[in-house]
Formats: sequence, structure tokens, C-alpha cells
Amino acid sequence: MKLDDLLHIIILAAALFSVLYVLYVFTVGVFEASVGLISSVDDDLRTPSPLTSMDLDRAFKAIGADSMIGLGKAFKLAEAEYGVNAAFLAAVAVHESGKGTSRIAREKNNLFGWGAVDGDPYISASTFSTLESGISFVAYRLRTVYFDHLGLTTLRAVGSRYATDPEWANKVLYWVKKLHEEGER
Repeated sequence: MKLDDLLHIIILAAALFSVLYVLYVFTVGVFEASVGLISSVDDDLRTPSPLTSMDLDRAFKAIGADSMIGLGKAFKLAEAEYGVNAAFLAAVAVHESGKGTSRIAREKNNLFGWGAVDGDPYISASTFSTLESGISFVAYRLRTVYFDHLGLTTLRAVGSRYATDPEWANKVLYWVKKLHEEGER
């Protein structure tokens, strides 16, 4: 075998390896993107949601969360900036605020009941200048405190600290699934 033939074989092998590597990366990337569909209380909340901002707004309309329509972009921005699944974040907001209708949501721009304690939730709840700033702040705190500091990265784990209701994770999971169902129509 001549040196030229050997070089051609090496070049072809390298090209084949490159194609296979690109296919592998593409396949894994597609698989990982689909993992962002949260289907259990034990799924990782750090994976990006496949829902777009328009999907979220469509879902808000479909479930009757009229005051939340237009916030899809804020949820997706928070996801991009802090790595908190947007469908999870939106589901917490829907659940905690009664679809954006609670007094805390309306008067304090706090869709999450952030800071509220059972004894006096309205007084203790944090106030934000806008709904969007509240979404961003809560995403930041979920990332830095719950995910990074405490290592709580699933609905079950987050729920154990976020709320006193032992069924909180299942209730939020219901809204995650509902937002996906309505958003993907």
C-alpha cells in the first residue's frame, strides 16, 4: 500500500468520524431539548422548556389566566437568563396566584407568593415594581438558592422548601402539564 492510499484512507476515516460526531451531537441535543418537558415531580427543573413565549401566552388564555397573557416573554427570558424551566416557573405563578387573580398578584406584582408566610401572607409577601421584575427575581432566587446552594432541582425537592402544602409539587405539576397541553395546540 502506498503512502497516498494510506493518507486517503485516513482522510476518509476522519470525514466519516466528523459526520458521525455531528449526527451524535444533533441527536443528543434534540433528546436533551425534549427532556425539558416536565412530566413528573422528579424531573430536572433546569432543563429548558420546549414552549415558546407565544405558547405560554396561548396557554394562559386557554386556562383563563387573562391577567398573565403577555408574560410569556418574561418567563422565557427568565429561563434563558437563570436556567429555570419556563413552564415550571409559569406553573408556580398560575398556582400561587390563582391564575394571576390573587390580591398579592394584583397589588404587589407578586405572582409567586414570594416571601408570604401562612400566618399573614399579604403583609409578609414581597412587592415588585412590575410582574416582569417579580418573574425575574423569583427565577434568580430559585436558581441561586434552591438549585445552586441547596441542590433542590426537582418539583418534589423544591416543594419541600417552597410551600407548607405537602401536595404542592403535584399541584404545580398539574399546571405544568396543562400549560404544555394548551400551549402546544
